Amino acid sequence: MIKPPFKILKSHLVDAFFITPDKLYREFEAPLETVDRFKNGRIYFLVKRRKARFFSASLNRKCQIVFKYSSQGMLSRPHKIDIAQLMHGAPGINKNFFPTPAHLQSMIQYVESADEYERLLKREPMVAAVMPGSGETERADRAIAYHFLTPVDPTPKDENRHIIFAHQLLRVTEDVPEKYEVIYIGKAMELSGRMDGHKRVQQAQAECEDNAEIYLYFFTPKFEAMASRDGMVIKRPNDYTTLGEENLVLAAEAGLINYFKPEMNIQNKTTELSKSKTMARVKSLDYTHFISECNFDERDYAFETSKVKKSGVHEKIYSL
Repeated sequence: MIKPPFKILKSHLVDAFFITPDKLYREFEAPLETVDRFKNGRIYFLVKRRKARFFSASLNRKCQIVFKYSSQGMLSRPHKIDIAQLMHGAPGINKNFFPTPAHLQSMIQYVESADEYERLLKREPMVAAVMPGSGETERADRAIAYHFLTPVDPTPKDENRHIIFAHQLLRVTEDVPEKYEVIYIGKAMELSGRMDGHKRVQQAQAECEDNAEIYLYFFTPKFEAMASRDGMVIKRPNDYTTLGEENLVLAAEAGLINYFKPEMNIQNKTTELSKSKTMARVKSLDYTHFISECNFDERDYAFETSKVKKSGVHEKIYSL
């Protein structure tokens, strides 16, 4: 409990999303540059999780992805998921016509080629189709591709090609990795440039054990402040904006590093944060406390380190 008088600056993380490092390159690089959560992100975590790999994955004639994980035994039954369950949330799906995934699934058929779909449209002009994709042979253990064809977009091409990675289906099977270990926290005012050849990403991947892999989590830090002399009258100062975005992001990064103490970080990990140059700027505006918060409901964001227990709720109050 913070007793008055106080003046508190608080940071919390929003717009969270995560990818595997290979999505920084190849066919994903250009689309990633258009994602607002990536463009606006300023804080990133390198997180070590258990490796998710397919033992087998295919598209069947019922328009389902049938797959087994390499962690499953030979006699284990394969998982199945309707394509519509993966597609229904997409912005292009008309929810008035397809209020549920089941409605959408009933209007999808399997085809082997564009010619087969063309013949199908002559019989059923409103039907959509899925067609096996190509180009995933070099990563067949981690991804499966398919084309989603519609009467408006009937030709297989990059725009209607979808790639599903093994880790994206963990939620469907509820095969949840037991650990989400934060091993590095960094900041970047321009993420795409910072990620280009990032040595920490390369180091983390090189040092990762065989049964684990590295994920990149991106966040946008937000800030708010409150002050009171007597604890009764609460004011919400905004003078912290004079620090500028980069100094505020530095403060958010420092608080998170000091709390999580990730393995690969060096600065701000063991020092008393109130004595750091980063927090000196905050203190110059007469702030008495800084609160660092990282709270998420989804299990993919239940972080931990060797110093911090696994949880989706992380908060620390620093006296300045």
